Amino acid sequence: MAERRPLHQSFPFRSGLETGGAPFNPPLLPYELSLIQAIGCSEEEYRELVRHAMLRQRVRPAEYDRIPDVVNSADPVTAFFINLAIGLVLTGASMLLAPKAPSLESGKIKGKKLADQIGPTRFNQATNFDNVSSLAELSQPIPIPFGKRGEGADGLPTGGIILAPALVWSRLYAYGAYQAYEGVYVAGEFGVDEPDLGGILLGTAGLNALSDNEFAFYWSSVEGNNRPATLLYGTQGPGATGTVGREVFTAPTVDGQFSDGFSMAYTPSGDTTFGTSSPIHNGTAYRFNWEIISAPFASTEGGDNRRAREEIQAKRRKIAGRLADVLHDAGPEAGQPGVGRAYSRHMGFVIFNNTEYENRTIVTVAVGNTAVFEIDHRNEVWKELSDDDFEDTEINLDDLVNSAKSWRERASDLLIVGTTWIIGASSWIVRKRTKVMSANNKKVEQEFIEFECVEVHGVAEIGIPGRDTVEEPLGGYEGDTFNANKHCGAAFYNVCRQSIATIRPVRRDSEVIEFGIRSQVWNRASGLCNFNALPSPTKLFQLDEDDVQLSTPRMDKYFKRSSCFSVFVRPVKEYGQAQAEFVRIPMVFCVQGSAPINQNNYLRIRPDTKGFYEYRLIPRTGSDIAINSIDENEITVLDSSEGIPYTNNALGQDFDTAYGEFRITTQGRKVAVGDILRNPELFTDPEDLEAALSPNNVPTSIVRTSISTNSGNPYLRRHAFLTEYLGLARENRNKTVTAQQQVVMSNGRSVTVEISARSTIGEFGTDFGQMYLDANDPGADRDQGEDERSIWVDEKFTVVNSNGDFEKGQTFDITKEVDNDFSREAGRQEEFEGRPVTPYDSVTFSFVITDVGTEYTEQLQRGERVFEGASQVADCSHYTELTKSNDSGPEHEVVYVNEYIHNESLAQYNGMSTIGFTVKSTGEVSDISQLRLWAATGIPVTRLIEGDNAPSNLFADLVFYLLSNKTQGVGNVVPSELIDEDSLRTTARFLRANRIFYDGVLEDSESFRSFLYDNAALQLCNFTIKNGRFGMQPALPFDSSHKISLEPIQVEQIFTAGNIIEDSLQLQYIDISQRSNIQAVVTWRVTVQNDLPYQATALMHWSDLPINERAATKQAFDLSEFCTNREQALRTARFLLSTRRRITKTVSFQTVPDALGVQPGSYIRVITEASTYNSTANGSITDAGTLVSITSIADGTYNALIYKPSTSEVIETDLTIASNQVSDSTYHGSLFTLLGADTDYSVYQIESLNLEEDGLVSISAVEVPTDASGVSIVAKDVLTPGNFTVLE
Repeated sequence: MAERRPLHQSFPFRSGLETGGAPFNPPLLPYELSLIQAIGCSEEEYRELVRHAMLRQRVRPAEYDRIPDVVNSADPVTAFFINLAIGLVLTGASMLLAPKAPSLESGKIKGKKLADQIGPTRFNQATNFDNVSSLAELSQPIPIPFGKRGEGADGLPTGGIILAPALVWSRLYAYGAYQAYEGVYVAGEFGVDEPDLGGILLGTAGLNALSDNEFAFYWSSVEGNNRPATLLYGTQGPGATGTVGREVFTAPTVDGQFSDGFSMAYTPSGDTTFGTSSPIHNGTAYRFNWEIISAPFASTEGGDNRRAREEIQAKRRKIAGRLADVLHDAGPEAGQPGVGRAYSRHMGFVIFNNTEYENRTIVTVAVGNTAVFEIDHRNEVWKELSDDDFEDTEINLDDLVNSAKSWRERASDLLIVGTTWIIGASSWIVRKRTKVMSANNKKVEQEFIEFECVEVHGVAEIGIPGRDTVEEPLGGYEGDTFNANKHCGAAFYNVCRQSIATIRPVRRDSEVIEFGIRSQVWNRASGLCNFNALPSPTKLFQLDEDDVQLSTPRMDKYFKRSSCFSVFVRPVKEYGQAQAEFVRIPMVFCVQGSAPINQNNYLRIRPDTKGFYEYRLIPRTGSDIAINSIDENEITVLDSSEGIPYTNNALGQDFDTAYGEFRITTQGRKVAVGDILRNPELFTDPEDLEAALSPNNVPTSIVRTSISTNSGNPYLRRHAFLTEYLGLARENRNKTVTAQQQVVMSNGRSVTVEISARSTIGEFGTDFGQMYLDANDPGADRDQGEDERSIWVDEKFTVVNSNGDFEKGQTFDITKEVDNDFSREAGRQEEFEGRPVTPYDSVTFSFVITDVGTEYTEQLQRGERVFEGASQVADCSHYTELTKSNDSGPEHEVVYVNEYIHNESLAQYNGMSTIGFTVKSTGEVSDISQLRLWAATGIPVTRLIEGDNAPSNLFADLVFYLLSNKTQGVGNVVPSELIDEDSLRTTARFLRANRIFYDGVLEDSESFRSFLYDNAALQLCNFTIKNGRFGMQPALPFDSSHKISLEPIQVEQIFTAGNIIEDSLQLQYIDISQRSNIQAVVTWRVTVQNDLPYQATALMHWSDLPINERAATKQAFDLSEFCTNREQALRTARFLLSTRRRITKTVSFQTVPDALGVQPGSYIRVITEASTYNSTANGSITDAGTLVSITSIADGTYNALIYKPSTSEVIETDLTIASNQVSDSTYHGSLFTLLGADTDYSVYQIESLNLEEDGLVSISAVEVPTDASGVSIVAKDVLTPGNFTVLE
C-alpha cells in the first residue's frame, strides 16, 4: 500500500471562479505523528499547515492567471507571514519525514557527528616463490655445454646455447614480506666463459631487469676449487643488498648455525595447509551492530512526544536490551548502557553423551564421546518477542529473521557427514544428521547433527550451550549482567573446520628440518560501529538533556588478529614396530596480522636424539586460547621482520618431550597469552585499555572438604542439602538437575557455584540405610519401592562465575537452610555415637579452591565497555560486520621445507663451472624452478684440426671429447688406441668446410654408441668402426677442400668374385616400406643473444611428384638440440629425404687382407651377378619328359630351379632342353623355373672393416647411388634445393 504524501498528492478542484474551498481536516498517518513530535507542534497546528499547503499547491484554471488567490482570513498581513513561515517550515519538514532523526531545523535540536575509523583498502602485497627446482640426483651426469659462435652456409650467424645448470644445493629463507632463495649449481666442466648479466635468465626474464640489491650472482670456473665465493653481479653484505647481510651458502646443522653443511629446499606435497576455517557459532549470541539512539529531551518528553518516545525506546531496546532503554530517569539503565542485547542464533550443542542439557555447561570429553548440534529453523519465538517488545511501533525483528536464515543455512551446508571439525582442543567428525519436519511435512523445523570425538589435542573440554540458549529468542544479556547459564561469548567453543599439516622429511638422515610458513591473518570491520568514539552512558544522557543528536560512528578497516598453532612430533613407524603417538612440543606459536597480505615465517626444528621424525602442525582454536590458556603463559609470535633474520638474534629454545629434547628456532618475539586476546577497536576507550584491564585470578576448580549442620546432628545432612536445592530425587527419577548458589565473600568478591546431581535407584546397604528409607517413604508403608530407593548421586560442584581475585587454597562455605523430609527425619533421632543430638535447620558444605585461572573482566572501570572480548583470537564474532581471515579457508600453509645435514668434508666442486645464486622474491621474480644461462661458447675441448684446447662447434671434436674424456665420457673404458683420430679429423674438416655445426648441451645419460648413431647421420656423416676402432667419416663425397663434391666418385677398390670369399657375399635390400616417399618436418633452434631461443619449423617434400602422388606421411626431424641455422637444417632434410628414396641396399662380404687399400668411409665398387626370377619362365615336366609352359623355350642348357612334389625336394641345376623335351628322367614329374642372370656394378661406401680371427677381413658397406657419370645422386640432391619444395 503506497504511503500517503499530502504535500505532493493532487487535490480535486472545480473549474471556474469561486471563493476559497471548504476547510479540509486530513487524517494523520503514524509517521506524521512522529513528525509532529519531532518538530514540536500540536496536531491541530500540523493539520492547519497541511491545509494551507494543499491550498497553495492546487492547480488553478487559466482564468486565474492574473487574479490573486483569495482566501478567508481575518488578517491578510498575518496570512502572508503564515504562508511564508509555512514555506520555510515545509522545506525542512520534507527532509525529515522519517522518525529516526529529529528535526535539526526547529531551533531546539543540535546535531553532532562522531568520528569514523576508515582504514586503507590497498596494501603492498607480500611476494613468494611459486616453487623451487629439485636437486640433481646422485650420479646424474653433469651437463656438457658444447659449441661456439660461427657463420652458416647462408652467411647468417650460428651458435649460442642455453645452459640449464644442475642444482646441487638449495635453501629458502622467510623475511616476512618476501622470501629469499639460495642455490648452488654446476653448469658443466670448468672453462665456460663468464655469462653476461643479461644472459642469466629466471624463467623468461633476464637478471638485468632486477635491481642490484635484489640478488647476488657468484661464478667460478677453474680447474681447482669452485665453491662459490666470487661475486660477479648484484650486491652482498649487510643492509638492503642481495644477501641481506646473511652468510650465504651455509646450513644450520649439528656443527652450528652457519656451517658448510648440505641443504635441500623443496615444495612439500600432500597436507600442507593448516588452521581453522569456516567457523560456526556454537551458541554464541548475535548482536545488532551498535547504534547510538539519541533521545533529545526536547523531542521525547511530554505527552505530545509519546509516539516518538516509544519509537526511540523500542530502538534502544532492540539494540541494547530491556535494561538499557530508559530515556529520562538518570540511573543505571539510562544513556543506552551495556554492550548490546544478546539474541540467540538458534544453533549450538544441546546433547552430550545422550544427556540433554538445558543450560550452558562445560563437559569433559574423551575419544568416542558424542555430541549433538541443533540447528533450530523455527522463527516463531522471535516473532513473539518482536510483538511483545515493539508493539505499536515500527520496530521489528524481520532483519534478524532474515540474517538467521542465511547463517543457519550456511551451517547446515557445511556440517556434512564425514567432515572433520575442531572444537576447543579436540577433533570431531560428523557421523549422522536427522531432521524434524513441520506438522504439514513441508519444511524442516530442526536439524540435529551428531559429532563423535576422534582425537584430543589438549584440554579435554567443550561447551554445551543447552536448549535454552539455542531455542529461546534471547541469548542471556539485556544490558546489565551476563546470564552465566545462557550467554555464550564470541569465543565460546566455536566449531571450526580443521586442517592439519603433516610433514615427513624426504631424507632419513636429515639432522635439522625447517618449515617455511605462509600466512594471511586479519580481522575486518565493514561498517561496524566505531566503539572507540562512543560516549559513555553518562555522557550520552547529558547530550540527550542538551538536545544533541548524535550520529553513529562507523569503522571500515582491517585490524589485528592472532592465529595460533602447536607442533606435534613422533618417530616414523619402522617395520615391525608399533605406531608411536604424536606428542605436543610444549609451546604455542602465533601469527599476527592486520591486513590481507601474506606473511612469510619459518620454524626450524633440531631433535637432540638422532632419528627419523614426522611433524604435525595443528591449529589452536581461539576458544582453546581464550578459555584454556593462562594469560601469563608465554607464546611465540612468528615475525620474520623482527630484528635481522638469519643472524645471531634468532629466537631459539629447547623443549622436552617424550621422544627427547627438540630445539626450535624462529624469528619473532615472546609475549604473554593475555597480550593477544583483545583488540582496542572493540573497546570504548582504547587508551585506557591497559589500566582498565587488570587481570583477576578466578577459581577454576573446587573440592568439597566437609559437611556440617548448625546443631552438629550428622544424620542425612547431605540428602537434606541436595534435596533443598534440587528437589526430591523420587520426583526427578533418571534426570540430571542443576541449581546455582552465589556466595558473597570479603572485599567485594563473590563466587557462583553450580550444583548438579543425577537421580537414580540406589541399593539398600550400599547407597543408603533404613533411616533414608524412612525419610524417603511418602506413604509410610515401610516398603522398599522405587520411590523409597530414589537417591541423588554423582553430585558435582562447578564454578560458573566469580568476581574479584582468588588464590589456590582459599576456602568458602555454602550454607543452606533446610526443611524437608530428610532434615525432619534426622530431627527425630536422639543420639549419635552415644551422645545426644538435636534437630538442625541448616547444612553447610565447605569448599577449597584447588586451581585458578586468569580472566579479564568485561565490566571495566570508569564505565568503559568491552563490546567483544577475545576478539583477537576468537574464530567467530557477535557481529556480522566483523569478518575474519579464516572464514573461507585455513590461514597457514607450509610452502617450503629445508632439510640440513652436516658434511664430513667440504664440497669443493673441483674442475667444474659453478654458480652461486641468491635472489629475493619480487613482483618480477616468482619462479625459481629453472635458472638458465645464455652462453656463446661451451667448454674447451681438444680441437682436432687446430690441435689446441678451446671451444668448438664441430661434432667430430665432441665425439673425440666423449671418447677420450674419463669423467664426462667413456675414456675410462675406451683406450686411446681404439679411437680413429684420423677419421675424426677428416670429418671435422668436412663439417667445417660445409658449415655443419653442433651447438647444444648434453644433459641426458644414454648409450654412447646410440648417441653417435643417432646424431652422425644428422651431421651428414657415418659412424665407423675399423678393426674395433671408433671413428667417423663424411656420408657424402668431398673434394680436396672437404666440401661436398659433385665430381664422379673415385672408387678406391673393386671387389668381384675374384677377391670376395666364396659364399660370404650378402646383398640385403632395404624394405620398400623404409624407402617410400615422405614429407619431412624439420625443426631447428633460432638463437637470440642473451635471450631464450625459439624453434622454427619447415615442411619439405619432393618437387617432382604431382600433388596426387605426394606422400601423406610426415616424419619429424628435430634438430633443435644442436642446429641453429636454417640452411643447415634444410640441407640435412634434403640429405635425409634423398637417402630414403635413393639408397636401396647394403652389402657385406669377406676378403683377404692382401693388397687391401681401403678403410671405413672409402668408396668401393662391388660387381655381382645375381640370379633373377621371372614368373613367365615357370613350367612343369610331365612324367614323359615333355615341357609344359606358357612360353616356348628354345633348345639349350639353362640354370633352373627344380621342385619335386613327391619328395618336396628343391634343387638348382643345369637343365638341358631339346625339342621341348627333357631327356633326363630324374626331373620327370617336376615343376621348374628358369633362372636369369644380372650383373650389378653399384658403388658402396664402407661403414665397418674388421680383421677376424681367421685372418679374413669383414667389410660392411652401404650403397652410394650414382648417375651415369658416376656422380653421387644424394650429393646432387643435397646441393640442389630446387629438387624440393619447402613450406615454412
